[in-house]
Parts: sequence; C-alpha cells; structure tokens
Amino acid sequence: MRDYDGLFQRLLNDLGFGSVKPDGHVFTDMTASEAAKCALANSFYKKLCPEGNSRKADACALEKFERINASLPAGPTDFIASNEPESCFYDYFRNNLAVTLQPEYTPATRKLAEETGSFEIEETFDLDFIRGHMMVGPGASQLADSTSMVHKLFMGEMSYVNPYLIPLYRSALAETGSWADAEFARFTEFGFTRVKGGKLFFAPKNAEISRTCCTEPNLEMLFQRAAGDFLELRLERHFGISLSVQPDNNRRMAKRGSSDQSLGTIDLVSASDSIGLQRMLAYFPAGFLKTTMLASRCETAVLPDGRDVELRMISTMGNGFTFPLQTVIFACAVKAAYQVMGFACDDPKSQFGVFGDDLVVRRETYNFVCQMLVKLGFEVNDAKSFNSGPFRESCGHDYVAGVNIRGVYCVSLETPQEIYSIINRLLRWGAEHDCYLKATLSLLRSWVREVRVPPSEADDAGIKVPSCLMPSTRVDNAYWYRYRCYVRRIQRVNLVEPDANPPPFNPEGTAVGFLSGHLRRRDVVLTSTDQISPWLTPEGWSFSVSLRDKIGARARYKIANKTLPYWDYQPDSSMVDCSRRETTWRESLAGLSYIRWESDVMAVLANS
Repeated sequence: MRDYDGLFQRLLNDLGFGSVKPDGHVFTDMTASEAAKCALANSFYKKLCPEGNSRKADACALEKFERINASLPAGPTDFIASNEPESCFYDYFRNNLAVTLQPEYTPATRKLAEETGSFEIEETFDLDFIRGHMMVGPGASQLADSTSMVHKLFMGEMSYVNPYLIPLYRSALAETGSWADAEFARFTEFGFTRVKGGKLFFAPKNAEISRTCCTEPNLEMLFQRAAGDFLELRLERHFGISLSVQPDNNRRMAKRGSSDQSLGTIDLVSASDSIGLQRMLAYFPAGFLKTTMLASRCETAVLPDGRDVELRMISTMGNGFTFPLQTVIFACAVKAAYQVMGFACDDPKSQFGVFGDDLVVRRETYNFVCQMLVKLGFEVNDAKSFNSGPFRESCGHDYVAGVNIRGVYCVSLETPQEIYSIINRLLRWGAEHDCYLKATLSLLRSWVREVRVPPSEADDAGIKVPSCLMPSTRVDNAYWYRYRCYVRRIQRVNLVEPDANPPPFNPEGTAVGFLSGHLRRRDVVLTSTDQISPWLTPEGWSFSVSLRDKIGARARYKIANKTLPYWDYQPDSSMVDCSRRETTWRESLAGLSYIRWESDVMAVLANS
C-alpha cells in the first residue's frame, strides 16, 4: 500500500490548509480560487477504494436499497383537490406524460394522415418498433458467459422471468431473416431457462457506500432496451432533450446560474430506486408501452446472500429503461410546475434542463418544483441542491461565479497507470486554478518511471508533456513524433484447442453481430481449415474472444511504440462529443492556463 496519509498531508500543505482539512462548504465570501482549493481537499479521497469495494460500503448500500424499497407506498400520492396549485400540477403532469408517451390521434386519424400526409406521423411503440430496437445491454447478463452481444443472444441459454415475453420475442423475430435463423439454431441447442429475477450486485461509488445495480435476465433486457429507446425518442421530440448531449446543456445552465443566480440546480436521493410501481401504474397512460414495461421488469431481486426481495419500485439501475424513464418523469414534472406558475417551457436548452435526476430550473420555480417532487415520492438532496449564492452543481461540474471548481478524485494509487492519471489531472487542475502542488506532485513523481507522452494521449499512458520537453531525436524524417506509452492489454482466450472438439458455433448469430456493429475485428478471430465452405463446416474452427474485465478488476497494460504528426495540438472542447468523453478533464487548456501547465510540467520533471 502507498503512503496515502503522507500524500494527503502534502496536498493539504500545498493548498495552504496545514494539517486541518476544510469542512467542504463553499461560502459566499470565498473567491473562486479559495473554493477550488477547498473542493480539491474534500474530493481527493472521497472515492478512495484501493482494495475495491469494502464490505462496509456494500452493507451500507444494501441497507439503503432495502430501506427505500420497503418505504415505497402501495398506492399513488394523494393530491389535495382544495389546494389549487397542487391539483393543477397533478393535471398538467398527467397530461404531459400522456402527450409525451402517446400520439395525439386515434388509429383512424393515423390512417387518414398516412393517406393524405396532412401532419407528421409520430413514432408508436408496437411490434415493429421492438423489432428494430431490441438489444442486450453492454454489461453482464444472467447465464451468459460473456458480455459480447453474440454470446448473449446466440451461443448459450436465454434467461428470462416472464414467460409472456417468449412468444412476443418470437413474433418480433418473424421478419428478421438471419436473426430468426440464428435464434432457431440457439433454441435448438440451448433453449430458455427461467430465473427468479434480477441479481443485485454492488459497483464502486465512494469510500462510504457502494452503488446497487441489478443484472437483468437476457430476454427482459431486450424489451427494456426497446422501451428505453422509445422513451429517448419521445424526450427529444417533446422536450428537445437528447441524452447524448444533455449533460453539456445542464452544465452550461449551471454555469449561468452560478453567475447571475437566474437558475437553480436540484439533485435527488436514489431517484432511480424511488419510482414506485403503484405510482407508475396510476400516472402512466394505458397502452402497449406500459404493458411491455411492466412485463419486462423484474418483480423480484435476488440479493447477494441468496434472499429474494419483492421489488416495490418499477425498476433498478441495470434495467434498460430506468434512466430514460426517470428523465421523462422529471421533465414532465418540471414542465408542469412551469405551466402552473405561468413560465415559458418551450426551450429546455435555456429555460430548464433534465438529465436523469440532475435538474436545472428557474430560480422562481425552484421551491415549487422541489415541493412537487416530494409530493411525487422523491427526496431532494438538500446538500447538493442550490438556488441561492454563487454555487451550482450539475452533471459532474461544480461552479462558483461561473468558474468550474470541480476537484480531482483519487480512487487508487496501487498501479503506475493510476499514478500517471492522478499526476496529469492534478497538473491540469493546478493550471486552471493557478496553484502548483509542488510537494504532492514531487512525491507522486517519485513513485513511477518517467514516460513522456503527448497531451492527446490517455491520462494513464504516461506523464503528459509539451513538445519542448521532447528531444529532437524523437522526430523522424517525415517529421512525425515517436514515443512510447502504456496501453491497455486486450486479453484473448482461445476457446478451442487444436485437438479439442469445437464449441457450439452459430454462424448466423456471428453474422448478425458483424452487421449490427456489435462485433468488431479485434473482438473475434475466426479461422477454418475448410477454405471452400467455412460457414457450413464447423470442423477446424479456432474461435477466440477478447474478455472485458470484471467490475473492480485492475486493467493490464503493456508498453507500445506510437507515432503522431503533432504533439501539442488539443481539439476544441466545443467540438468534443460529450457522450464519448472519458472524463470531464479532457477539455483543452488554452491561453494562460496552457502556459501555466507547461511551466508546472517542467518543474515536476526538473525536480525528479
């Protein structure tokens, strides 16, 4: 184990706090620089888990999950009819849900519209939509040996809970061609296997408490993902909320709110686990979407100790429609509050923002929105919700008077790559806030070898340096830079030994994986001794797959040689797709921040 206590003491000294850690509060008389130092001191070890999930953190997460599940009521919330604002809010909320989730026309008017083209046809959730959008999730599935889409769907047992979904699945596959053939081959070999429900597991969150998730059955996940895609389409059509870019919209509004106090930010406690089943039954309009969501949810969660718990919540984290569902609910609630109070709500990019349980609303509506969210059964996190003063927080950014003061989080320092990552992030933080963490960076630098990489590399590849610190011998005749860095090693496992019998192989399923973009050249290697008809003869196949690390497992690295035609170039942060950004720290440094970063890197390497 590293000297974590000694490192933290050096950090406190560099920040000017001595041996006393600040309490973490941001006061109105603080400058942005002082608030940033306070935020760094409190965030640095907040998520520290060098040995993975602790039993104490897992136990706290399990206790919280069971407590919230047991507290969910057996019926809908009563809105007092005599309380006009509450009554109006409830009517607007129900209407917003109905308009968002259902087309505003009957089948007869839809047919007329298709014939005449009189108005735009909206998406409807039906078997055709399910056929085009059902898909497995990126993580693990019950009874599946791999996270690969091909293995989950075509090379093993299909886990399920609700038998109603089996004929629905077969009906959806009726016109899919290769997928239907692949499923017939899979079913002939493996069939379906019924399981009790979702399997609860824990994911790292912070040192005090873990995050609870559920591994869903394979068949249920297919329909959950289809329902989730439909909810996302409705969000974009009726609210202009695209989940791929909405975090940036929330951050921009939070930044504006911290500058002029025109907007407030709201965070909720365990919102995904607080969507009660009975409330959903009462609020949601009847239809095939509601029926499918209820049929594909798991009614039971299997705890790590083997106990079964009946779920009173509509879904858990891990369910394919949980996140878009809560975004729809909160967007409809915010819009209803705006309608009651008479504020415009036709432009969510500037008037309000919703991304999961991260909400940004007008300052005037803040209190009423919070009251109605509580009335709907959710708990406002008062410690992370702000409507006065210069501080706002949303989607991973903390702003004081328009300045992002978000700290750096250290999860572990047990591998060189983790140390490289924290060095690079601290150097960027220091450049942005004009604070050189000399003693902290000096100790971290002494724990690793010097591997210099360009700023465009990943944080864990080595120490990022400016081009002036690279020797001229590193430039080849074509004026390309040559360097060495750490890269993640892809583990491959050969599933067929030369003298062993080949495993069950589903060529149609593999073809579906390639055509859908879920199977790439680096994921699967196929070779055959039969050069004439490899798809028809399984003899001689050598089948290998790359494996994803289990949650909490440390990645494996190797040194690689690389070249690139530039060194100091950084993409404009406005052109970076936030949905693909690995961290919120990959934005480019410019102006004085870049000059400060360059001098700090030189100082770190000179002192080594």
